[in-house]
Amino acid sequence: MSANYRSRIPGLYRYLAPVYGSLRPFWTKTSNRGAERYLEELLATIIRPETVILDLGCGPACNLDRLRRLNLPFARYVGLDLSPAMLTARKSAMPDAASFVWGDAHRLPFVSDSFDAIISTWMFSHLPAPLKVVQEARRLLRPGGWLVAACFAQPHGLPGVALRVVEPLFLMRCVLWQEIQSWPGLVEAKRFLGGANVVVCLREDVVTTDKQAV
Repeated sequence: MSANYRSRIPGLYRYLAPVYGSLRPFWTKTSNRGAERYLEELLATIIRPETVILDLGCGPACNLDRLRRLNLPFARYVGLDLSPAMLTARKSAMPDAASFVWGDAHRLPFVSDSFDAIISTWMFSHLPAPLKVVQEARRLLRPGGWLVAACFAQPHGLPGVALRVVEPLFLMRCVLWQEIQSWPGLVEAKRFLGGANVVVCLREDVVTTDKQAV
């Protein structure tokens, strides 16, 4: 993954944004269906009417649509994305409890202890430093808060070969399984599609006091 991803990722999604809504179902409802379903099962267990949510790599707010489709009420939703084009690609109306911010997930523009739940779908495999983003997410989570993420991981065998072909086309670097296992606060990492898809669930320790910015 190139170190100048802050310019390359917005450049890529400037072209993908107009068609993203049409293309997304091709992978979320086919090859990634198992991971998507499991992610929704997890969200149903942690989202409550009082939950304040941050959506990392929100794009055109597909996860906001997901929450509404699943009938999961929440207190507030904040979407963050590095691509201005993706932030403006949404066509449907926004609820009053939703807002959007441009920003880099490696250095999140929020004060500590701001959110009860952080969601991220298919963003982590674009990141040059996933651990840095996990640390930032933990800084923002209130005690007992959750980070739930679906991402592409690097499997062995033919799925791994196929993903290595796709990675440069979409400026990706599939996260290594060893990296995921080292993330602080890890509760569960469930693999799908031969390990190519992973749903990760992390929890901010209730007794954690180290909340310094990283």
